Amino acid sequence: MKKPFVIAIAGCSGSGKSTLSQMLLDDFKDYRVELLATDRYFQNPLPKMISPLSGEEYDDFNCPESLDFDRYYADAKALCQREDLDIVILEGLTVLYFEKLRELEDLKIFLDLDPEIRMYRRIVRNMAAGRGTMEEIADFYLHSAKYSETKYFIPTKLQADLVFNGHNFQGLAKTVLVQYVRSQIDAQ
Repeated sequence: MKKPFVIAIAGCSGSGKSTLSQMLLDDFKDYRVELLATDRYFQNPLPKMISPLSGEEYDDFNCPESLDFDRYYADAKALCQREDLDIVILEGLTVLYFEKLRELEDLKIFLDLDPEIRMYRRIVRNMAAGRGTMEEIADFYLHSAKYSETKYFIPTKLQADLVFNGHNFQGLAKTVLVQYVRSQIDAQ
């Protein structure tokens, strides 16, 4: 049975996961590709966390429990078993965190980037989407997201096969990645 080649793209908020995923969709237009982003699988209601800096309570988008894991895993596993697909891209904070997900993945990528640049990207993105003022977005990042990412997701870098610079993955790194994936698919 032919199965799709499964690429996991992880990294902290603002590291470039969605950007790289979209680039790969464009690079693999000649293949049958599906992208499954964890952002569509948040728990409702979200878990809460108490900021160690301010003592305030926040919705925690940046912890493993924020993902509706059972639903995401079921959808990911179903995609990974489809014989009509060549590539499946699993993208999000948690795709390297859970061992059951890692077992589905053929290539695990972690995008690494300085927290200051990630916070800047997060501010720009969220302000453009109307999700708060600069101060609100920066406060949430510093009081909640940064703490959770450091605790849960930065350590998943050790699970990755490749670690890319989230500021410069569009050149040689992406070219090598695309050629490697093509060689794996063509060898099937």
